[in-house]
Amino acid sequence: MQEYIIRRIFYTLLTLFGVATILFFIFRIMPGDPTAQVISPALDEVAQARLKQAYGLDRPILMQYALYLKNMATLQWGRSFTSSRKVFDIMTYRFWNTIFLMGAGMCLVLVIGTGLGMVMAWRRQGPLDIGATVVALIFQSAPPFVSGLLLLMVLSYRLNLFPTGGMHTPGVTVGGGLAIFLSADFLHHLVLPTITVALYYLATPMLIMRDSMLEVMGSDFIELAKAKGLAPHVVMIKHAARNALLSVVTVSSLMVGFAIGGQVLVESVFSWPGMGQLMVEAASSHDYPVAQATFVVLAALVIFLNLVADISYCYLDPRIKLGKPTGS
Repeated sequence: MQEYIIRRIFYTLLTLFGVATILFFIFRIMPGDPTAQVISPALDEVAQARLKQAYGLDRPILMQYALYLKNMATLQWGRSFTSSRKVFDIMTYRFWNTIFLMGAGMCLVLVIGTGLGMVMAWRRQGPLDIGATVVALIFQSAPPFVSGLLLLMVLSYRLNLFPTGGMHTPGVTVGGGLAIFLSADFLHHLVLPTITVALYYLATPMLIMRDSMLEVMGSDFIELAKAKGLAPHVVMIKHAARNALLSVVTVSSLMVGFAIGGQVLVESVFSWPGMGQLMVEAASSHDYPVAQATFVVLAALVIFLNLVADISYCYLDPRIKLGKPTGS
């Protein structure tokens, strides 16, 4: 087990290094001059040279690459080209906004999806089974911005039940620290983006739980539990669902990772000031320090959650073989 974990951590670090390297060179071959964001052509040559030196833009590309890797490893991400603020400070605020949004959406997805999948398997081929499958697949097939715009059109513009975007109502004082995320105004703004995330990802845990339940329900110990005269809900929850949860737990880490990395559309639709919106803004304005750090952080989250899924799967299912297969 220890050798497997060390090997997986090594592969994770290697993957993260590859992602960081690709991002560095991609942003430098994109059209547009990044120095135009911080160095005005109206400045004299001495001033322009001084600014290029301050931002490290006067060095050879390989030296910039080495400095970039060092700064990424030490979290010294420099300053934004457009606002001159420290990238770390910008990222900290946006990171927690995204975590709260994705956390609320994923909790809703896992609770509702697991519960629905359990009931659908117990009453397979019934109206709930067929109807929930069709609806979930429709929302999963539609891009998140489609369901998000529909929710805005109906619940915000027509019924005026929820705000149209943002994280807080302008002019409302919500305090500081954790109080920002616990205020009624913040939670009111959180509802529609959370529902949008939940609708898009609901099908995954729901259908996986359903299939796992169907497989478990054909086992001998389920028939034995029924023969003992146990109540149907006891058999379903205590015996069948408990053993079927392994697949949901395993896929949840992967699903959460991809959800965090793919929330760009949701944050853009609802004007949510998170990592996805920051990524789009930084890439469009050639703000390399912010864009690079945003992409690397999101990639690191996805890669780390994949690592957690790999390791947790081995702990949850002792039948998994960690060693290399032996030849005959």
